[in-house]
Amino acid sequence: MTSHELHWELPGREVAVRVEHSKGSGTFHIAGQAIPFRLLDRNTIEILGRRVRFYAIHDGDSYTVWLDGHTYHLKRASKSRLSETSVPVAANEIKALMPGKLLRLEVAVGDVVSEKQIVALMESMKMETALYAPQAGRVTEIRCEPGQVVEMGEVIMVID
Repeated sequence: MTSHELHWELPGREVAVRVEHSKGSGTFHIAGQAIPFRLLDRNTIEILGRRVRFYAIHDGDSYTVWLDGHTYHLKRASKSRLSETSVPVAANEIKALMPGKLLRLEVAVGDVVSEKQIVALMESMKMETALYAPQAGRVTEIRCEPGQVVEMGEVIMVID
């Protein structure tokens, strides 16, 4: 599995996208959502079980993408403004991937978790998103509670 982190400048904002893929299928991680995909041919992609036609034109550091009747003009950001202002990321912290509401915690302080185990669920724009443990370990801190509105990047819990 290969993983790439991209930062795209869209009108008025910057969006971080992580793409994990292997042999024509994978997952887009964008705005706190994990969206599975599968390339069916050069211009057809299956997203969430739905076949969608797409076309992409690459020109230097920008792309024009036509997807499902919409045209997107994307420009690769030279440096993330988010990374300029944020503190170093600790591998054991589970952070909110987007602003939203913490719906449910799947673990408690003291619980032992495995890598990639679902530890919490969030909601943003009526979409539920799971938060996963980045490593195996023990939950040492929970900093938020269900129902709480959190900002993107806010630490939800710590695993050591």
